[in-house]
Amino acid sequence: MFARNVSIHLKSNMLSDYTRTFEKDILPLLRKQNGFKDEITLAGPGGVDVSAISFWDNKYMPILTTRAPIRRC
Repeated sequence: MFARNVSIHLKSNMLSDYTRTFEKDILPLLRKQNGFKDEITLAGPGGVDVSAISFWDNKYMPILTTRAPIRRC
């Protein structure tokens, strides 16, 4: 099993928006990818530093792309 770690620094009071967007838009895309197993998100005190760790069957993880603009959190 392989893991991919993504670190994000959010603006103050944006953790709930990030969580909602991740669960609504990103997680469904990840679940459709071959080899995707699971994902865990960790937030530090204050909710501005977030680490998202996704678990995969192999080291060739797909790179997700979208045509929608990326929202700044």
